Amino acid sequence: MDWNDPDFLRDLADRLARNPERVITVQGPRGPVTDTVEGIVARLGLPELGGSYFTFSNENNYMIWTFLKRCWERGWLYKGTDVMPWCPRCATGISQHEIVTEGYRELTHPGVTLRFPLRGRPGESLLIWTTTPWTLTSNVAAAVGPELTYAKVRQGDEVFYLSRGTLSILEGDYLVLEEMRGTALEGWTYDGPFDELEAQQAAGGPQAHQVILWDEVGEVEGTGIVHIAPGCGAEDFALSKEYDLPAIAPLDEEGVFLEGFGPLTGTHVSESAERVFESLREKGLLYKVEDYTHRYPVCWRCGTELVFRLVDEWFISMDELRHDMMEVTRQIRWIPAFGLDRELDWLRNMHDWMISKKRYWGLALPIWECTQCGHFEVIGDEHELEARAVAGWEEFEGHTPHRPWVDAVHIACTKCGAEVSRIPDVGNPRLDAGIVSF
Repeated sequence: MDWNDPDFLRDLADRLARNPERVITVQGPRGPVTDTVEGIVARLGLPELGGSYFTFSNENNYMIWTFLKRCWERGWLYKGTDVMPWCPRCATGISQHEIVTEGYRELTHPGVTLRFPLRGRPGESLLIWTTTPWTLTSNVAAAVGPELTYAKVRQGDEVFYLSRGTLSILEGDYLVLEEMRGTALEGWTYDGPFDELEAQQAAGGPQAHQVILWDEVGEVEGTGIVHIAPGCGAEDFALSKEYDLPAIAPLDEEGVFLEGFGPLTGTHVSESAERVFESLREKGLLYKVEDYTHRYPVCWRCGTELVFRLVDEWFISMDELRHDMMEVTRQIRWIPAFGLDRELDWLRNMHDWMISKKRYWGLALPIWECTQCGHFEVIGDEHELEARAVAGWEEFEGHTPHRPWVDAVHIACTKCGAEVSRIPDVGNPRLDAGIVSF
């Protein structure tokens, strides 16, 4: 019995819905535990089974429903596709707010330096460096700093391009042949390290491979040339919109490579590095691998290293709210006074708030999305849900607004008339915490 295993919890939830009185035996930390399904679930402290945690109450849940409906009516709530921090063990997204404080640790990863062979320039390559080798499967571009100085370097029979400030990454003797601004490299095309993959071919990755300009490229680490994988990084995804680049998303919810990624398909991201290195070595693209210690985000719940996934999530836009929140913040007396500047800086730079979670238990987001026409609506309370229900109300009535009971209720789409189900997502726990004072 592992309360940290999402698959076990989902199975237990299904059993609870089908037959809560059935007697089952599960393996506990001190040996087998035999009880009814309801009795086993009671150990989680669910409110219907005698718990008293206030945020689980109907009052709190429906208050959040009302809040979210107001956000929707004002145009603040939307479904967005973005690259989010993701915990592969919890199988859910982690918002920026959840990793801003204690979400980083000093970790050591293999930093790999590799070649991106330039097209039309035999024997010449861009030198690339990354600490996330799994993302190389999804590379579509390489970014250089427009104002940085880059060196054309001969080493043996090869010619490499990297920034002048990172020449120390080279091993052995070399000769600088020429120097140029980053802008001179713009538009150069190259062969990617995994162009043979079905996922690359389907997305048009090989056709997209080019050098682009990015002001954020620096020389503190790496080679001054950043490999861009829009399906694996938030900044990369933003660049893909600017340059119209394809986004290749390699991982499923549990951090396992999807179909289309050759021998890596079915491999967990945490076990993929050596396979990537071996592939690079066989292709003659590997330059070197060395350990690199840096601050890296981890899941605040379980400590698992996060990955970045391209996902559909639900957000509250901060564009209109940001300035109102900053004005209220200025009206507060802060002790010590420096807290004001820190809070304003946080509000000024905060992203849109991701409010959805890919979990089973929690606030059931009151969003009904039509699979026929794409229209979605937010239900504001229990009475509105009853009035709009076209199926499942009898099954839900008498229960709290949680899964699985609330998922039985269907409404009619106001745009096309189709029968609509609730989205499977639950809410960010910060919604529960934030609504208590109201």
